[in-house]
Amino acid sequence: MDKRIEREREFFDESVRAGSATQSRIDRFSQAFYEKGERGRLWNPFWGTANLEGATVLDYGCGNGHFSLMIARRGSHVFGIDISPKLIEQARASALNSGCNGCTPQFVAGDAHHTPFADSMFDYVVGNGALHHLDLERALTEIARVLKPGGRAVFLEPMYNHPLLWALRRLTPETHTADERPLRWADIDSSRKQFRLCTHREHFLLAVFAAPAHLLGKRFALVVIGALDRLDQQLMRLFPWLRRYAWLTVLEMEK
Repeated sequence: MDKRIEREREFFDESVRAGSATQSRIDRFSQAFYEKGERGRLWNPFWGTANLEGATVLDYGCGNGHFSLMIARRGSHVFGIDISPKLIEQARASALNSGCNGCTPQFVAGDAHHTPFADSMFDYVVGNGALHHLDLERALTEIARVLKPGGRAVFLEPMYNHPLLWALRRLTPETHTADERPLRWADIDSSRKQFRLCTHREHFLLAVFAAPAHLLGKRFALVVIGALDRLDQQLMRLFPWLRRYAWLTVLEMEK
């Protein structure tokens, strides 16, 4: 486990220092898919239902801290943890330059399997693509430990089975760590062991093929991808077995 953690730390520190042309191209054509604001398909329900004013929130695998700032601006007390000291440096710099007076998140570099936070400290624990880099059982145990009774954990994670994304991961190995593993259906089911309630919703089945819409701008891509994802939702309701072939899942767990 120690070697795995060190490999993850080195990978993300190096990604900050050197960057990747391949990753930059992927990021360009996936902006609308990963939109974290209210216009996006993934986090829109969270913004509409979460009571964030005065809440204590942990951004688990916070990266450069941009999502932490989005939450902090809604009146939350936000903490962020990430394995990469370089990303934590970026997060702290972004927070200082954000003009978010009185709502600056607190960031710490560390192992998400063993966080420095107290038991039952957080109303919400959130994350974007963090769990599939971790030992899932240990990570879920830690999330349950730091959540208050009745607290919610919400995580966006990639899934394993979408054929196009499965192929892309193998064509671009330099953009992934050696130990990361997109979630399988059994992994999603295993999350029920740690939490009183667990739901999940899948996104982007056919919508994945609309990635070239980004050539006409992010705003246009958001419209096209949003429409196709609504079609995807209808297809997955009619044929539930298609859900396991979606690109992304949003896990919602309640302690």
